[in-house]
Amino acid sequence: MADIQSLVDQFPSLTLQTSTSKNTALRIIINSIRRFIQNKWQLTPSKKQSAKWRTQQSWYSNGKSNECELYQLNQIRRITNLPTAKTNLRINMENNKIVPQSCPLKKTNGFEYTEDFDGIIVTTRLKLYFNLKFVCGSGGAQTRSLREVYHFVKAQMKYCLRNPNSYRYFINILDGDMSYQSMDKFQYLLDHDEYALIRDRIFIGDMVAFNAYWNTTIANILPVKAH
Repeated sequence: MADIQSLVDQFPSLTLQTSTSKNTALRIIINSIRRFIQNKWQLTPSKKQSAKWRTQQSWYSNGKSNECELYQLNQIRRITNLPTAKTNLRINMENNKIVPQSCPLKKTNGFEYTEDFDGIIVTTRLKLYFNLKFVCGSGGAQTRSLREVYHFVKAQMKYCLRNPNSYRYFINILDGDMSYQSMDKFQYLLDHDEYALIRDRIFIGDMVAFNAYWNTTIANILPVKAH
């Protein structure tokens, strides 16, 4: 019930807008709650996604392929009901531009490119760029992976500062118990005053949080129609 109440609490500005009737506002809230409940049952919070939990999942093989990313992409499609396309787009940190680049390390400035985005959803009004990670257990490799994500998110925020009126949103879905334990580091970044006007275009959280974010924020900016 607390989750549903927090969902409803995100709509006060909507219900006060003169251009939106009370019935319309109520219908939006009800539909959002319905979508949230329909999706939530099949999602596991990141704090419970230990390395042991992951090996027990039917979709997990040996961790040497991209089964975690495929699992996350499938969950995204179920939540959004939209296709997610693969992409080789990256952010060039020198000029804050999003560019296609498959093999940046073949270039002398290869270290100036972030990793590529794992997927993109294009609608009639928005472009959503997805960065997916599934970091379980503790150790040096896990810490290095999340540190790279931190700098990737920072590049996204710099891009938003450079392009304040852009229709691009950045979705960073960080699953796994190590991601959960490191979320305070990302919150520290989001809380910087310089990002106050653009932080609503950056999502950082696990799939459970993304489900709520989609149904309370993105789904109500649209209706969407995928290209």
